[in-house]
Amino acid sequence: MSKTVEVARTAYRVIADYMGTKPGEKVVIVVDTRTSPSIPEMLAAAAHSIGADPVVVMMTPRAKSGMEPPEPITAAMVKADVVIAAASRSMYHIEAKNLAKLAGARGVFNAPFEEDGWMNGAMTADFLELRKLAERLRDRLARGKRAHVTSPAGTDVEMVIEGRKPVGWLTGVCRNRGEVSAYPGGEVSLPPLEGTTEGRVVIEHVMTDIGRLAQPITWIVEKGEAVRFEGGVEALALEAHIEGVKNARNIAELGIGINPMSRLIGGITEVKKKLGTAHMALGDSAAGYGGKVTSDVHLDGMILNVRIEVDGEVIAENGRILV
Repeated sequence: MSKTVEVARTAYRVIADYMGTKPGEKVVIVVDTRTSPSIPEMLAAAAHSIGADPVVVMMTPRAKSGMEPPEPITAAMVKADVVIAAASRSMYHIEAKNLAKLAGARGVFNAPFEEDGWMNGAMTADFLELRKLAERLRDRLARGKRAHVTSPAGTDVEMVIEGRKPVGWLTGVCRNRGEVSAYPGGEVSLPPLEGTTEGRVVIEHVMTDIGRLAQPITWIVEKGEAVRFEGGVEALALEAHIEGVKNARNIAELGIGINPMSRLIGGITEVKKKLGTAHMALGDSAAGYGGKVTSDVHLDGMILNVRIEVDGEVIAENGRILV
């Protein structure tokens, strides 16, 4: 089977099954110059085949994940019924997404930008089936007050989650007005209460905008902020990347992966959905995500072989979700 046919199969499932796109709906597909051409082509073809009206918009890659797109792209998303963003920098934690959501658009604001990500691994999972586990995990987190995350690599961090509404549990199935998610489906996440996260977060394998890690980056966290980074050249790169960026040290997210098809590859978009892993983020926790901190960055980092307790109850351990 050709690559184009495999991408087309996934694209049709996204447009028809997961988005529930209807004839006459406006589908805005956002890419940048790094995106594999087959992705917008097959998404547009799928939308056209069911009578929807697809529009593909391309931009220059943003310098950092979490930066706003050009104003014409924001305007297109706000006017859309369905949005699929497959740019090389995540558009999930941006104000433009929030504006589109408030206007009634539904869709995904971070999806794989390389062809392989639409053919193999996490995107081949059944997101409708994953939704069942996601809903159970959402309900357990919603009842929680405190979370404690540990890992063999040295992560040992606690945070208050009371009152924070879990997000991300849609697993990429967005059929109703204002529902937004990210691809591949397969995480449940929330922003910790500002100023409450304390401890050490040891980031392994990959981090947003930094890439694959030759050695871990340790965040020393006090009162909800990363006050120091320890590690090799990647730790220095992270320091340089956020230099001068307002609120970039805020602990913005705890996410839990639930996708059994996710691979430990080079891009965090797929890796952070891997079953039994966690990711935590620096920077923005607002823009419709549920937190109160705004920033021009949102940077996820992986925690492998994670153990997570909520109010003393183990909900994730040994690669399994225990809810």
